[in-house]
Amino acid sequence: MSDEPFYFRIKEPSVREAVLEWWQQLDKQRGTRAELRRSDTLDAVLLTEGFRNLWQALEQTGQRRDRDMLSWACVAAALAEVREQPTAKDTTFARRLGEQKEKTGKPYMSEMRFAQLQKSRSGDDFLMRLRRALSLINKTAPVLSLADNILHWFQEQQGDQAARPMDRLAVRWATDYFTAVNAYDK
Repeated sequence: MSDEPFYFRIKEPSVREAVLEWWQQLDKQRGTRAELRRSDTLDAVLLTEGFRNLWQALEQTGQRRDRDMLSWACVAAALAEVREQPTAKDTTFARRLGEQKEKTGKPYMSEMRFAQLQKSRSGDDFLMRLRRALSLINKTAPVLSLADNILHWFQEQQGDQAARPMDRLAVRWATDYFTAVNAYDK
């Protein structure tokens, strides 16, 4: 078994490398992160330099598809919120949400907010809830897990449901979230 996490949507190493490199370069491109963070809608994100840079990087991998443009806009906007990655390689985005806050004994994100995130009705609503979630976890999230989850959410919104329940995003998130909660809630 590999130490490499399983990614549902970002399977190609070249795409993973492009996304990580793009995220690492955000601070070196003056104003790019701020412009993405100020964009309130996915349509606004599409017009940013940061999104264009990511879209061009994806084109070089040969994995870019026009029908995925809004999902990648959401990836760009959400990753612009992330300031650092957790040190543990096996940490997923949902597990991070379920981790215990220092001194309180409660998860970073409440079960109610977690359920609301999962039930987002539109891409803009999903982005807004992702930004809140990232704020709750101090903007520390695994970049590739978050990107993969966003792409997975958009795929399911387009009606492409996984045949196996464990491959559905809601099930994967709930498993990771409640595994983290159960680790300290005894």
